[in-house]
Amino acid sequence: MKNAALSGSERPTESSTLGKFKRALPSALAYVLLLGYALISVYPFLWMVSSSIKSNREVLTSQSLIPTDVRFDILIKVWNELNFWKYFTNSAVITLMVIFGVVVIYSLAGYGFSKTTFWGRELFFLGFLALLLVPGVSVLIPLVKILVALGLTGRDATQFSTYIGLTMPMINGAGPLTILLFRSYFARLPQELHDAALIDGCSEFGIYWRIFLPLSLPVIATIGILNFVSTWNSYILPSIVINNDDWYTLPLKLKDLDLQTVIQWNVRMAGSLITTIPIIVVFLFLQRYYIRGITGAVKG
Repeated sequence: MKNAALSGSERPTESSTLGKFKRALPSALAYVLLLGYALISVYPFLWMVSSSIKSNREVLTSQSLIPTDVRFDILIKVWNELNFWKYFTNSAVITLMVIFGVVVIYSLAGYGFSKTTFWGRELFFLGFLALLLVPGVSVLIPLVKILVALGLTGRDATQFSTYIGLTMPMINGAGPLTILLFRSYFARLPQELHDAALIDGCSEFGIYWRIFLPLSLPVIATIGILNFVSTWNSYILPSIVINNDDWYTLPLKLKDLDLQTVIQWNVRMAGSLITTIPIIVVFLFLQRYYIRGITGAVKG
């Protein structure tokens, strides 16, 4: 009887342990799959970093990620002798122009769609959302013809006018998603802030500039990161609009390295690393605001 009682008391413990194991198994499998996917995803990046500080012979003959002879001079030569500092500057100027234009123009639009009333507001907003379904490449030919007609690209265009012709379509292309994010975020902010400011005699622009824009730093960071990545990595439009080698952006210069008779893979990877580092740095500094901005916009 005593043994029977003991065995009976052990059964609930065994069943509860088995139940916990069954509940934890899906999470454990998910973590294992995600870890495997992360390792597979990060390996090309690690190979790029490793190859950028190896000799070209070692890149072609060794499969190890750890170089036998560390060559930081390759990065220095790529930066100086191949003038990557100049293409880095070109990319930075274009990217900052796009981000500034996107934030200024579409934060105003998002505020207007969320906090003001006017005829056809919802219709106009749905029209902007519909543009999300239009592939940018489908309007590439008429877009280039318009830029040529305006003198913003071509042989007679200056560097400044070419950059204007390059950034305007990028700013325009970012409009639908950016307006959606700003409108959703502003809609979450209390209407009482807007009404109280109106009662105190503040204008609509003053309310936007002094109250709503400073409160929208998370969504600004989100939009900044999204447009930074897309503009920094842009290739198709710059390759068509920019026709002077000195005005090239980093992706265009990287493509130039591929056109050499003999590709030096360590040089190619060093250039790729220089191109990638700013994206990583920007994301690391703004990731906290990026997550808050995405969450706030989606909840709105």
